[in-house]
Order: sequence, then structure tokens, then C-alpha cells
Amino acid sequence: MKSFESLVVLKRPQGELWTIMRDHLTSLAERVDDIEEIRELQRSDADGVVHLVNQWRMRQQIPVAVRSMLKIGDISWIDRNRWDGQAGICHWTIEPGFLAEHIACSGRTVFAEAMGGRGTRVTFAGELDVKPSLLGALGAIGPMVTGFVESIATTIIPRNFRAVAEAAVAFRLP
Repeated sequence: MKSFESLVVLKRPQGELWTIMRDHLTSLAERVDDIEEIRELQRSDADGVVHLVNQWRMRQQIPVAVRSMLKIGDISWIDRNRWDGQAGICHWTIEPGFLAEHIACSGRTVFAEAMGGRGTRVTFAGELDVKPSLLGALGAIGPMVTGFVESIATTIIPRNFRAVAEAAVAFRLP
């Protein structure tokens, strides 16, 4: 199991940043170089908790060798979020667009007041579990694919989260 964490302090009040990240995520995609698209697939709201399901597609290309061996074209994933406004925490899981039965990724994003209420401290943390069955399913290329998946989860996803959060700071609420 691999853990990852990213911390960023942004100059936007916690309530505003929370609302933008939760309700306008799809609009932020165009402001981030690595993201091709974020589509909201489902949304429900009950007792101050919002549940969202989003599909992310990246612009980054998968190395040709990996793409041909796995017969995949792009990097994409589904995220399932539980936004608890009372706690200021978004719990999430990520289901990759390939080899999902062998990969589990989950975590939380915590939004806390900072800079005397003028800013927000955002902690994005999670764990990636690449199941041993992946190595068996892929044979000789298993270690290479495992390294690639770990790189996506521990580097690309946190980096893109930070870019989305920074784009949220510049976002104008309607």
C-alpha cells in the first residue's frame, strides 16, 4: 500500500473554496493543463452531505509500450465523493479506467480555515493499493505497470488536485 499527501494553503475563504471545488469542478478542468475533461455523472444531496460521481480524463499520454500491452488509449478514472459540509471533509474513492479490479485508491480532502479566515488549508491524502493479482494478470510486464500506476496515483493525481485547487482560487462564483 502506498500513501500520498499534498498540502496547499490558498488565499480564498474556506466556505467559498469548498463550494467551488464541490459545485464547479467541471468548470475548473479547462483551467488545468493536464486535464482533458471532468464530467459530473451523478449528484445527490441529503442532510448537508453531497454525494458526487465524476469522470476525469487526462491529456497526458500513456507510454506507447504500456498502451499497446494493456490495450488502453488514455488515462481516466471515476471518483466517488462524499462532501460533508459539517466536518469540512470530502471522502473519496478513485476507480481507474483500466485494471480496476486490481487497483484500489481512496482518501480524504480536508478544508480548514487559514490566514485568519481569508484563506484555506487543504490537505489531500490517500492510499493506493495495487493488489498482488495485478502481477499475476500481467506476467512479465507486471512490475512496469505497477510502477506506472503508482506514479499516476502518487504524483499525477496529487499534482492535478493542487492545480485544480489553485484554479478554484481564481474562479468567479456566478
